[in-house]
Amino acid sequence: MASCAETPVKKTVSKTEKARMYVEVANGALLEGDPTGALQSLASAENEEPNLPEIHHSRALAYYAKKDLKEALSSARKSVMLKPDYCEANNTFGKLLMDAGNYDEAIKPLMVAANDPLCREAFKAQTNLGIIYYKKLEYEKAMGYLEKAITAAPNVACIAYYYRGHVHIKQSKLSAAIDDYDMATRRFCANFGEAHLALGIAYVQAREYGKARKKFIEIERLYPKTNLANEAINHLRYLP
Repeated sequence: MASCAETPVKKTVSKTEKARMYVEVANGALLEGDPTGALQSLASAENEEPNLPEIHHSRALAYYAKKDLKEALSSARKSVMLKPDYCEANNTFGKLLMDAGNYDEAIKPLMVAANDPLCREAFKAQTNLGIIYYKKLEYEKAMGYLEKAITAAPNVACIAYYYRGHVHIKQSKLSAAIDDYDMATRRFCANFGEAHLALGIAYVQAREYGKARKKFIEIERLYPKTNLANEAINHLRYLP
């Protein structure tokens, strides 16, 4: 006995779902180093759902990749306005404000992200707060946030290790600074050129000239024909 085939139900895709699909495409383009392509996909997403916060956050990242800080700030601000507890957007907004030199204004959005227990990027916001307080010469506050970042993400908190090393230098704790700069060059942090250079300079300050020489030669090999390499060569010239 033949059975009747059921007619498949056609699923309707909402405008919000379509917009999120375009955002996914845009984020893929950003990962591939194509911010212009990302902006094109985000324009399509905005045509579907103009008030989706993720659109404006990804647009901020795209403009930042194009070195357009003004537009990046505008987009990040709108993303946070649409969703005040949006962790990643708050961190991006705070970082952009920090890059623009607006340290005091940056603290509020960074605090939102840093204190969100459900946010995977909280350690980035904690790191950014540490950097702000370091630049404001408030070293104890800087240390507190940098240590939180390192505790939360010990394997990837490269920048937090680096700036904690800076704080140790300011506090005349050279051995601790060397340890942190070293951590900022390991594993996932191996390509952090500035940390390699800071480590070499710290070795010089500690009069560990053999280690310093080895590190500066390594920098010249890893980053040929760059400002980092030139700085390393200059330091090599003055080693005893």
